Amino acid sequence: MSEQPHTLHAVRAEPDRIATGRIVLVGVASLVLFFLASVASTMTLRARRAELNPDGPPALPGEAGKAKIGIVEQQLFENVRTGTRWREEELRYLSTYGWVDRKAGVIHVPVELGIERVLRGERP
Repeated sequence: MSEQPHTLHAVRAEPDRIATGRIVLVGVASLVLFFLASVASTMTLRARRAELNPDGPPALPGEAGKAKIGIVEQQLFENVRTGTRWREEELRYLSTYGWVDRKAGVIHVPVELGIERVLRGERP
């Protein structure tokens, strides 16, 4: 075996440089792409909303005569017709005379009188 002399080659290291231009270019391109995608999605959503709801957004609950949102009471407690006050109003209505439809000549009579007339066989 013949030995060949080992020759050393000069090893050079690559200079430490950061490719700043490429990094900035990728960052700017990403921002532009994000901006364009945001604009495109916003326009698509607005067009779809206008297509699905051409009259605009619906009224908020409680604005269109609704007194409740879910099960939450939206009236002042003193204006709510529940409980004792409501029962008193209903009992007063059942014990008085009044018009139901004046043009048609329909009246309401006290419930006791109505029961007596029905038992006697009188019909309106």
